[in-house]
Amino acid sequence: MMVATRQKLLTDSQANKVTYGKGNAKKYIVVHETDNTRSGADADAHARLQYNGNSRSASWHYTVDDKEAVQSFEHTWKCWAAGSNTGNNEGIQIEVCVNSDGNYQKAMQNAAELVAKVMKEENIPITNVVQHNHFSGKNCPRNMREGKISWTQFLVMVANCTGNAEQQKPVTDNNKYRVMTGTYSTLQAAENVLDVLKHRFGWVAYIEQDGTKWRVKTGTFIGMAAAQAGANKIKTAKLAQVANTVAA
Repeated sequence: MMVATRQKLLTDSQANKVTYGKGNAKKYIVVHETDNTRSGADADAHARLQYNGNSRSASWHYTVDDKEAVQSFEHTWKCWAAGSNTGNNEGIQIEVCVNSDGNYQKAMQNAAELVAKVMKEENIPITNVVQHNHFSGKNCPRNMREGKISWTQFLVMVANCTGNAEQQKPVTDNNKYRVMTGTYSTLQAAENVLDVLKHRFGWVAYIEQDGTKWRVKTGTFIGMAAAQAGANKIKTAKLAQVANTVAA
């Protein structure tokens, strides 16, 4: 059953004060967390905050919690949420509640269902479902980035909600990608990481010299989703602060 969704839309005059106006290209779905753990800081509370005039210079299309999703702006509005022009002008922003009296797991399931719904409505592929961090580098969605529910798990939840093979592009993405770490100042540090990738993860990997430093590069992954999952695994294991996916 799809998450219950209702509208509490701002008027055009209200919306014009806290957005870049209309004309959103609707190419991305950007996932955030409210980072507001106060009891009662649920979807309704955040929707009312926007409706009544948010004092912060911020706006977002939907807030979702463990009970419902509330829409504050039609998708055509360019909200102030992603921290970059591209993210704001081309993204539909979804904030997931982390209030202490809510069920985080259920809120994430509802968020996955909402993402799947918006993907279908706007014909947005799952490869364009991204974290706030993707555009601005901000540590958001923080709990997800810390692994409470991993980003890879969340994308699987979204894919399971779509019921539409066309939307599940990672499954049919046959392009090849590698994961490349940031640089290490010593060869020994790079070798330590290489050892984990080869023997604990069972991956093909090798070391490349970059000037006076070294980095580790993996063998090929089939599909961007698999490569992104590999990059996340490296970062979650704290083997590298930076792990980028590159075309093979």
